[in-house]
Amino acid sequence: MDRLDFLRELGNIGIGHATTALSEMLQGKLFRLVVPDARILPFEEAAAYIGGLDEVVAGIFMQISGDVTGHMAFILPIESAHTMVEMLTQRKGTDEEIFDELGRSALEEIGNIMITSYLNALSALTNLVMSPSIPALAIDMAGAVWQSVLAGALVDDEVTVIRTDFSADGVDIGGNIVLLPDDEEFQKIERALGLEDL
Repeated sequence: MDRLDFLRELGNIGIGHATTALSEMLQGKLFRLVVPDARILPFEEAAAYIGGLDEVVAGIFMQISGDVTGHMAFILPIESAHTMVEMLTQRKGTDEEIFDELGRSALEEIGNIMITSYLNALSALTNLVMSPSIPALAIDMAGAVWQSVLAGALVDDEVTVIRTDFSADGVDIGGNIVLLPDDEEFQKIERALGLEDL
C-alpha cells in the first residue's frame, strides 16, 4: 500500500464515521458516500485543486496536538456550506442570513465532525493520540482562507488533500479535508503502520 492508497482508505473510514454522525444531526436524512480522492500536492496546485483562489469558501481549521502534531482544515465551497447549514438549521435565506451566529456555529460543528472523524480513524489505525483544538471558521475567498491555513501551519512544502463528496436527500455536497503534518510527523504515522518504505 502506498501513501495515497493509505490516505484514500483513511478517507473512506473517516467519511463513513462522519456521514453517520451528520445523519444523526440531520434527523436521519440519508447520506450517500462517494469514495474520496486523495492527493499530495504543492501549495499552488492544492489551492487550485480545492476550487481556485477567487472562489468563496468556508474553511474550518483545527490544531492537532498529542503524539502527532499539525493542522487540519475542512474547506468547502460556499454553496455546499449554505446547503449544509440550511439542512442543519432547517431554515432558508441568503448567505448573509444563513451565515449568522447560528449558521456559523453549525458550520464549525460540521467541520468538527469531519475532522475528528478522520482523526479518530487515524488514531484507531495507529494507536497514536491526536487531539483536536476548538474549531475556527473563516468565510472568504479561497486564496485568503488558504493563506490562513498555511500561515498557521508553518508548512513549507506539500499538503495532503482528501476530497470528500457526498449527498443528502439528492443534494450533492463537496468539500476537502486538508492535512498538514510536517514530514517528520507523517513519518511517525508511517512507523506506527509499518509503512516506512512508502
